[in-house]
Amino acid sequence: MYGRKLPTFGYAGHNDEYGQYWRKLIKKKWPSRNQSRCNKKVILSWVKLARTADLHARNEKWRA
Repeated sequence: MYGRKLPTFGYAGHNDEYGQYWRKLIKKKWPSRNQSRCNKKVILSWVKLARTADLHARNEKWRA
């Protein structure tokens, strides 16, 4: 049981990996954030998702 990863994604157990996924996308698209208003809004929403995932991961760490 220990060390086994469940097939869940998002806030259901793997928050750290979820945050890393969003940070990878942000890193790739960050240079083009000022090309259009839509790009900027999308990237900022990804930043919000990554920060929320980090918060949930911190809370998960203390509950374990």
